[in-house]
Amino acid sequence: MSLFQSTMLLLAVSCALLLVGFSARDYRWGPWLMMLGIVGAMALIGWSIYQMLPR
Repeated sequence: MSLFQSTMLLLAVSCALLLVGFSARDYRWGPWLMMLGIVGAMALIGWSIYQMLPR
């Protein structure tokens, strides 16, 4: 699996967590899933920016 494919897979998982969490926002665990999805997407963005920095 290439880096692009693994990045897209992780982004899809983060978006799925956001979708499920938003759909279940009336339950206690819904907002936690949304927060997990947001943290996952932000971590992925941060990791991508870190990889582009010159060393």
